[in-house]
Amino acid sequence: MSGLAQLFAGVNFQSTIQRYCGLQGWSIADLNPNTAVLRFGMESGRTQILYVLKFDATLEFSVQSDLRFDSVDAVPGYLSTLLLKRNCEKKIGFWCLEEIGSKHIFSHMHNAEMSLIDGDYFAKVVRALIREVDELEEVIFGIGRRH
Repeated sequence: MSGLAQLFAGVNFQSTIQRYCGLQGWSIADLNPNTAVLRFGMESGRTQILYVLKFDATLEFSVQSDLRFDSVDAVPGYLSTLLLKRNCEKKIGFWCLEEIGSKHIFSHMHNAEMSLIDGDYFAKVVRALIREVDELEEVIFGIGRRH
C-alpha cells in the first residue's frame, strides 16, 4: 500500500480528513471511520453538503443536488442530456442519477484511488463538486433555494 493510501486506511481515514479539512479551514459536520460530511455555505446563499465515503482502496466524493424526482419517468430528458454533455467538459466529477430512498436525485460525484489523494487534490475535488452543484442549482432554481 502506498504512503497516500495508508493515510486513509483503517482509523487513519478520520485523522486524514481532519488534517486536510484543517489545512483549508473547513469544519466537518460529521465524521466516522468510513464517512465524512462537510457543509459549505455558498456565496449563492445555499448550503452544499459533500459526502466522502471510503470503499476499499477508493474514496467516493458526492454532492446531492436539489434536483429530485419521484420516478425515473419524471426526470426531464433535456436535463439528463444537458448533464451528460456537461460530463464531457469536466475533468473532476461526473453527474449521475442516484436512487436514494424513494427519490431519484442528480448528484455530482468523483471517485479516486486513495493512493492518488493528497491534500491539494482533496481540496480541488471538494471545491469542484460543490461549485458545480451550486452553479446548476442557481441556473435551475435561482438564488437562496437550498439550506
